[in-house]
Amino acid sequence: MAKAPSEEEMLKAVERYVSRPGVTAHLTVPGAAALSWQSVLECRIVRSIERRTERAMRVKGKRSAIAGRPTYTDLDAWPVTPPDDPGTARRVELVREGSLAEEPCGDCVDGKQECRGCAGRGGRRCARHVECDVCQGGPDACWECDGTGHPRTRRARPQRPRTEGAQERAACKRCRRPDVACPKCLGERQLKCPTCDGTGRAVCGTCKGAKRLRHEKCGGTGRFTVWTEGVITHTPTPDGIKPVYPPLTRSKADGAGRWHTAVLSSPSEELPEFLEDDQVKQVAPLLAEKEGEVRRRVELRCLPLARVVVRTDPDRVYYAFPGGVDIEVIGRPSRQRLTALAWAAVAVAALVAVVSLTVLR
Repeated sequence: MAKAPSEEEMLKAVERYVSRPGVTAHLTVPGAAALSWQSVLECRIVRSIERRTERAMRVKGKRSAIAGRPTYTDLDAWPVTPPDDPGTARRVELVREGSLAEEPCGDCVDGKQECRGCAGRGGRRCARHVECDVCQGGPDACWECDGTGHPRTRRARPQRPRTEGAQERAACKRCRRPDVACPKCLGERQLKCPTCDGTGRAVCGTCKGAKRLRHEKCGGTGRFTVWTEGVITHTPTPDGIKPVYPPLTRSKADGAGRWHTAVLSSPSEELPEFLEDDQVKQVAPLLAEKEGEVRRRVELRCLPLARVVVRTDPDRVYYAFPGGVDIEVIGRPSRQRLTALAWAAVAVAALVAVVSLTVLR
């Protein structure tokens, strides 16, 4: 694996970057430049954590699929191979030997319960007749007999004058006089109940007359399947360190940088030599083995990156890092320069505002 460039190599790369025709910088001379390492570290960890649990299960109906599951006597001793990729989730469901059984449902008979809406009668009592909704069951049911069947006089009453849009009258069923009765009830004041059709018994709206309903708790089967379930899970658990880049360097560093990489798969593996001492102190605590850990993948990436400040050019800062062929250099305004530019922008904006107010006055 290629070693990280030395400080001298980094300074020479910055020399080439800042030099221009006729002017050559000499940054390796003591005091000409200040170099500090700000290497970028990325650490991605994914562990496969195994958990083994038992629980009592009770499901409605007969479950033939349960009988086809593997059985165990000691869940902790049951062998299972962890996934090759620790990022893969896995769930294994087992049945404890001798625990699988069926039991009847104690709240129903053959999967059915008595309808609560009608108490198992299939219906309810109902009034045979209802008041006519046209004449409201009053005297207007018949202009001659008031719906009683007995005319008030032996002679026919004169017909009442009709108003425009008035409803036609009909012959009364009770007194037999024509053109005097309510056209809907024909003088009888009431109609057959639409719910029971005049029978006096209405069908239960809940069970539709069946008297018994499907018991939802047992799914209409009248039984339950019970067993003790053992579950073994492998759950991916991520961890790590996100890379921190100097300002305005991420895009080029990711694309052009020659990163040092390593992949570890065991807690006993040693950390790669390309890590700096401070980086080792960051990574080492994260690599401690976790409870239930059965697989791991640790991906390490490191980009040696130096920050260089040239004494004769304090308004800029330079970042150097190894690239695909040679050392890459990025030049950026220094923080002090950016602050000065920001204040200058504020001052210009304030000046423009003052001038504008003066003109408006």
